[in-house]
Amino acid sequence: MRRTKHQNQKGRGDRNNREQSSSAVSTMAFSHQGAASRILISRGYDINTNIGEGFGPYRVEGEQEILPFATSANVACGAHSGDPSLMEAALESIRYYGLALGAHIGYPDLAGFGRREIHLTSSELRASILYQLGALSGLARTFGLDITQVRPHGFLYRQMSHDIRIATIVARAVAEFDRWLVLIGPAGNTLLACGERAGIRVAGEAWVDRSYDANGSLLPHTHSRAIIKSPGEVMKQVHSLLRYGEVTASDGSRVPLEFETIHLHSRMPDAHAVAEEIRRLIPDASALTAEPYSIDTTEDSEFPSLAYSV
Repeated sequence: MRRTKHQNQKGRGDRNNREQSSSAVSTMAFSHQGAASRILISRGYDINTNIGEGFGPYRVEGEQEILPFATSANVACGAHSGDPSLMEAALESIRYYGLALGAHIGYPDLAGFGRREIHLTSSELRASILYQLGALSGLARTFGLDITQVRPHGFLYRQMSHDIRIATIVARAVAEFDRWLVLIGPAGNTLLACGERAGIRVAGEAWVDRSYDANGSLLPHTHSRAIIKSPGEVMKQVHSLLRYGEVTASDGSRVPLEFETIHLHSRMPDAHAVAEEIRRLIPDASALTAEPYSIDTTEDSEFPSLAYSV
């Protein structure tokens, strides 16, 4: 699965020429129904995981064990976690396994691991996102890699499930950096709407080791039932997602999820065995790729609160 130097250079050159190739055909199949931003992979699902979520002497155990079963890996960009050395080590692993590269962005909160409620102005959040993407992109270039997707973390991720203003700021910052990137976020209408306004593709995400409420949102980490701690229960949720496209909420109701990527966490119970079994169930797993599309910028006048200004 090791990616050759020639393949890396070719991919890099292809990316530089994409904006000049408006007739390029993506490997993904786009939905003809619903939001224009939705991206549907033509086979399997993307299987993503996070990597480099430490800082200085602190490390997260088990990250490497999941990589052989993933199709993409999101590198912490130094805000909620990560540092230059960890980012370089993560990029080396991603290149070795031939994975798609994701940027794992979050609020600047090393002490709270990006999970605390931190509220930035619109311009501050935009600048922070661009800073994180720029840092990872610069390091990735030395490995012959390019970012293909962006995945928010912690409190920022949770906000995106219900706060259209925050979700749109994130989507617009991503689009401003590179409109070929796919934005991964909580499956639901908020993600679709913000992607449509920014003119980028989005991919709804399903978790296998986290519990959902009746509205299809993840239970907060502070909830006693937020984390699914039994490998058997994790696999039960996996089968429900793959067979029926739904999860059992904390109140016992069945909640449908429209998703294109599945998130694997290194701290799942029996993570290696679970990841291996999930990959066995999705033998045709495929990484996300996308093309941007045009939007009517006049629509923004109806949403003055979504501007970058404070």
